[in-house]
Amino acid sequence: MKGMTREEFQFIVDIKKEYEFALNGKRYNLTYGKDDAGKSYIALGRLYDRPERYKTFGELMNAAKIDNQYLREIIAFLEP
Repeated sequence: MKGMTREEFQFIVDIKKEYEFALNGKRYNLTYGKDDAGKSYIALGRLYDRPERYKTFGELMNAAKIDNQYLREIIAFLEP
């Protein structure tokens, strides 16, 4: 299995492409939106659950966790 690089993942975020993936038997998705003030956000969470919101790609990389692992540490296990 070829994993994804940080640059490939950032490209997905930059173009605001919705992305769904499985990890440890659970499904997750990455989506985008705007809050009530009109500010853009990146949303990451389990499929059909309320996602966590992040303001920037940097915040997503520094704060997002999946099963107690930082997203930045598991990108290499995601399919591009």
